[in-house]
Amino acid sequence: MSHILIAQTVVLVAVSLAVLYPVVAYARTLLYTEAVAMLAASLLVFSAGSLVEEGLGMVTPAEGVYLLSALCFAGAAWLFAREFIRIDSGGFDADDATPGASPGFAEAADTDGIEGGFGATTEGEDGE
Repeated sequence: MSHILIAQTVVLVAVSLAVLYPVVAYARTLLYTEAVAMLAASLLVFSAGSLVEEGLGMVTPAEGVYLLSALCFAGAAWLFAREFIRIDSGGFDADDATPGASPGFAEAADTDGIEGGFGATTEGEDGE
């Protein structure tokens, strides 16, 4: 069982370092530097939780470490998405639509030159 724990820890740390590498190597040109660093921190904290649970056998403290890892991941997701979220803007209302426009495909024009579409075909018109 310890060989699996060592292999799992090595893989998790390697993935964490691979995620962290662009932050260190390309810090000036990388967008969302803090978010990538937080994502790598989430993986490292998860690796520590795995070691606490499997290596030391302490399940309850490991759950706290996993919670910290989840919070780091949520922080990374927020750092990635914060520019695209507008809290102060209103919801999707019918008033937002342009006047006179109907929703859906009710007024869509038939531009293919097909008069009846598939609904007007009979059994004998299947290409034979």
